[in-house]
Amino acid sequence: MSKQDTNMQPGFDIIGDVHGMADKLFALLANLGYQQHEGVYQHPCREAIFVGDLIDNGDQTVAVLETVKAMVDAGHARVVMGNHELNAVGWSLRHSKTGEFLREHSATNQAHHQAFLDNLPDIADRQPWLDWFKTLPLFLDLGELRIIHACWHEPSFAVVKPFLNPDNSLREDAWETIFERDTAPFIAVENLLKGVEETLPEGVSFVDHKGKERWEVRISWWRSDADTLADIAHIPNPSKNQHAMNHLLQVPADTALLKRLAYLGDCPVFFGHYWLAGTPQILTPKSACVDYSAGRTGPLVAYRWSGEQELSNDNFCTSDN
Repeated sequence: MSKQDTNMQPGFDIIGDVHGMADKLFALLANLGYQQHEGVYQHPCREAIFVGDLIDNGDQTVAVLETVKAMVDAGHARVVMGNHELNAVGWSLRHSKTGEFLREHSATNQAHHQAFLDNLPDIADRQPWLDWFKTLPLFLDLGELRIIHACWHEPSFAVVKPFLNPDNSLREDAWETIFERDTAPFIAVENLLKGVEETLPEGVSFVDHKGKERWEVRISWWRSDADTLADIAHIPNPSKNQHAMNHLLQVPADTALLKRLAYLGDCPVFFGHYWLAGTPQILTPKSACVDYSAGRTGPLVAYRWSGEQELSNDNFCTSDN
């Protein structure tokens, strides 16, 4: 189906992690056929769905947030919460008993959040956006398709369900609970918004793109055919983490874990988060990631869904084309 034909069909355009890159967002929306009307980007017969992580990394935060929220308020877009929106709220909230911030104000955490703080240095300007982030659903289940930021994981949904409002946003009284480390609710939200992780073998670590040393690695939960841990480990800058990669090539993948994580839904699921690279392509006939590192040097990517239950590589669109 040509881009022009897709433009004439109703459906959803699922847009990846924007990460404060407004110029890429404007280019992608134009390529998707969205135009501004009374200051709001809209399409005559399609709706955008953002997979979260609107903020951090890029320095055009305000333009991104104003653009997306205007689309949401006018009924032309939806957004699910990303881990960066979650962390922004946790950074801002203090525990009612201890007085400590829910997300520790460490140098490492601040480095990951610095762009948002720099773009909105006045807390009075940040607060309305933080209040909006708190209203975002953790996931969307629209019957014919599903949207989650990082991992569609049914056991984690069961754990977080008591802490959700009817629209799947977190209840106001849930924030302290879901930031309490090593508890079931904390782990469940981590799984959904940050991805399932595996502990690396003893003595093995890697350095992420912000310079933080890590001993756990996110895995490609959609793959059930991996042979080694290297096949499913998301390690940035492999050339700079060659020691870890070489070691993981010798570690068999936990196939039992991958089978437990395998997506078994009847409808497609879309997500972001994983900083993929290269030509956008579906991961399985029922799953697609739309994060191709727009927060760094990659394009902003969307999948144009028009009702198909078997996904196709032909339906990707980027800010570059």
